[in-house]
Parts: sequence; structure tokens; C-alpha cells
Amino acid sequence: MIPLFKYGIIEDIKTVRRIRAGRFWGVDVFVTSMKWLGPFVFLGFHLLLNLLNTQLALNERLYLALIFVIAVEMTTACHALGHILSGKLVHSAMDELLITSTRDVNLYHGDQSRVPGHVHLARALGGPVLNLIAAGVFILLAPSVAEGFPSDLLASLIATNLFFGIGSFFPIPTVDGEVIWREILRAARKP
Repeated sequence: MIPLFKYGIIEDIKTVRRIRAGRFWGVDVFVTSMKWLGPFVFLGFHLLLNLLNTQLALNERLYLALIFVIAVEMTTACHALGHILSGKLVHSAMDELLITSTRDVNLYHGDQSRVPGHVHLARALGGPVLNLIAAGVFILLAPSVAEGFPSDLLASLIATNLFFGIGSFFPIPTVDGEVIWREILRAARKP
């Protein structure tokens, strides 16, 4: 299999081997056989971004990259939880959560054209909204964190949750924003 990196996904989700990870709140959870690549992708990404910061020693770069990887994994889980919660609230949760090496994919079976627009909108909003709420909670907690708690992790959690939350509103194919804006524009066009 040749990696695609189409829409931020390395794997071809139609052909990649899926490993059943269980069920969460009625949603089947699968992990691709290439999930193990994810931490290395994000570690490399962070190291690449920090190349211009000449004030950091190699051990500091590695530490911050590791903190970033942990924050990305936690933020991704928060995003998926938001989608599951919002799907449950509108009685139309995803059928599968596919955890790939770089991002999670919500899979819905059946004819989705019969699903009302407000349901599509609610399901799409769940992930980004929960990320923005998490970022807000972490911002509020920041001044009162206990001594010894890694402030770098807290800062990274704030940044990644803000990035996921705000970034998910961009109308990019396969990203929540595509569905959000499609449904908002459809509703606006109705008489």
C-alpha cells in the first residue's frame, strides 16, 4: 500500500487493514494497522517546525516534541468524544470511529442524504465545540496549576485544542467545516 496523505490521512481508509479496538458508547472503534506511525509523524512535524528556534538545545527540542505528541493524541481523543456526544444528543451517532495514524475518521453507514440537515450540523459541531471548551477549561486552569505539573503540556493542550477547534470550521473536504458550512448555507437558502 502506498501512503496517500490525502486530506491529512496517510492511509487509504478503504483498503487499509482495520483492527477492532472495541466499542465506546455504541460506536465501533477501529484502529488502522499504521496507527503506530502517528506519534512519529507528529514528533517529526514538531521538530521540523522548531528548526528555526536556535535557542533550544536538542534535548529541549525532543522534550517539547514529545509533549506535543501527547497533546495531539489527547486532543484527538477529545475531538472524537465530542462527535460521539453530539451524535448521541441528536440520536444519530456515527457507526464507526476509525483511528488512523494522523487523524480520526467518523464513518456513517447507510444513505446519509436522508439524514436531516440539523443532525448533520450537530454531529459535525461536536468535535470542534468540545475542543474549544477544553481549550477554555485549560486556559482557566493555567494560573492555578499545581507546582510540578508540566506547564509545557498545559500550553500544548491549549494550543492543540484551539487549533483543532478553530481549524475544524474551515470548509476543507473531509473536515467538519465542510459539513458545517454546507448545512448552514442550505438552511440559509430555504425560504
